[in-house]
Amino acid sequence: MRRDTFLHRRRVLLAIGVLAACATAAATAAPAYAGPAIRSGSGSGSGSVSASRSATPSASAPISGHLVAGAVFGAAARRGNGSAVTDFIRAHKRMLSELHATSGVKPSSKLHDWWGSFPDTDSGSGVMATQSVSSTLRLSHPGDILYAPTMTPADNSCIEVVTMHNATKAQIWAWDWCGSVAPGARVNVNSSFLKTYTTTVNGRTAYTTKDVRTNTKANTWTAYLYNYQTSAWDKLFTSSGSDKSGLSYGWDMFEFYSSTDPSTGNTYVCGDFQSSGTQIESSSIKIRSGNTWNLANSSNSSWSPEADPNPASYLCPDMQFNIVTNNSDWMVDVAS
Repeated sequence: MRRDTFLHRRRVLLAIGVLAACATAAATAAPAYAGPAIRSGSGSGSGSVSASRSATPSASAPISGHLVAGAVFGAAARRGNGSAVTDFIRAHKRMLSELHATSGVKPSSKLHDWWGSFPDTDSGSGVMATQSVSSTLRLSHPGDILYAPTMTPADNSCIEVVTMHNATKAQIWAWDWCGSVAPGARVNVNSSFLKTYTTTVNGRTAYTTKDVRTNTKANTWTAYLYNYQTSAWDKLFTSSGSDKSGLSYGWDMFEFYSSTDPSTGNTYVCGDFQSSGTQIESSSIKIRSGNTWNLANSSNSSWSPEADPNPASYLCPDMQFNIVTNNSDWMVDVAS
């Protein structure tokens, strides 16, 4: 993103008192910390996960030719996820309206907020990351949704790979931005998924995803999950066409949509994180430039809304935004 364009947008957004959706990079060369160091081993999901597996698979590992085991597609991917899908669209429209300082989005009683590493416009034709996931985390409020980590490349990408938690389930979605503007595929995070697609990273259960442009002319994008049993990439979803998200940059972020607990004045998701000890981490974020995969850094990505946001604006005063490695590893938790 051009720096003068960014500064103009930020002045507009600050003037109306909202968060900017694209912010300055934290330009330090060494790892920086927006919060205390990560506490290893707490808050991840349970399951049969081998700590000896490679935590950072190669982007050039073989493509298996198989679909992700347990994945369903189209209408089946959306079935049972009505409110989560609707809220996802509503939250995105709000982020888009804040970016462009426009009106027309109806007010909501829920807070939509986010933080993470955002691949810049023209940064490259693919992103991969290792994303923490919990098979046991359930949000206490039935209308709340946690989309974290959620990842999409820049530059007209068709697919966003979403880690979704709500009151009843945990799933991985391939959100189709070029077709249905809804989940094009989803897979439940269950014992079979954990055994096949996860490993242990920094004491937390995690899967690795790769989302790349596979045909430039048709703007075809394909999302994969790494199969730790076969050491190959299984296909989650493919989509082609024009990106309808309205945003030219990408993101790898912590995002939630939560109501406020009247007894505390904080979001319910804040209390859920604090009581469960949950930690959400995205590590080894890489951006493909040509045929080369580079770790996200201050030259190809930026922190949004900023490197060190104010927890109070998230209605969660003890929320911690930890930059583990600029800009390729972040972690969010709530101090107990």
